[in-house]
Amino acid sequence: MLGLFRLCFQIATFKSAVIRTILPAIFLVTWLAGCAIPNARPESSTRDKAFIEYWPPSNDSKKLRLAVKDLIDMKGVVTTAGSEFLAKHASPAKRDAKCLAIARQSGVQFVGKTNLSELAVAVSGMNAYYGTPRNPLDRGRIPGGSSSGSAVAVANDEADVAFGTDTAGSIRVPAACCGVVGLKTTFGLVPIDGVYPIAPNRLDTIGP
Repeated sequence: MLGLFRLCFQIATFKSAVIRTILPAIFLVTWLAGCAIPNARPESSTRDKAFIEYWPPSNDSKKLRLAVKDLIDMKGVVTTAGSEFLAKHASPAKRDAKCLAIARQSGVQFVGKTNLSELAVAVSGMNAYYGTPRNPLDRGRIPGGSSSGSAVAVANDEADVAFGTDTAGSIRVPAACCGVVGLKTTFGLVPIDGVYPIAPNRLDTIGP
């Protein structure tokens, strides 16, 4: 009887471990499958919606064109996090996020704040308020998220580089969907001061 109890306990422990290991992968694959499912279509739009705010670069400028996910504070600009409420009620940022201050000192040219899933909590890249950025590889499919606008801007050559944020795939998923390179940096390597928090103590990162 004791042996049977131990066997049942081992089976239950094994199944629990499998669930903890496999389910996150299943969820990710399911979401990514939306990139290849014809019916997974964003809202109808006549143009790409990569940017919440766009500032055309100077034609004669040789500076690096940098787009910034609208989850990152830029002095004088409202950080909306893709949210209608924040767009209407939040005040402009008083200072640049640390990562932008460093970028500004290096001489980049900011070309805009990019669209994202509202509050950066969906990997589809869809946004009901600002509209969903169109996937440059197939405009009828999702761009991936939450850093959807950043990936689309680079894929469309509207920016040389775009800053995104990644807590659980928010840079890597849209990069994969849109055919560009995305990187989740080591936690703590790039300062996250001035970035709308999702899981700031362990997981939030900024990357290209």
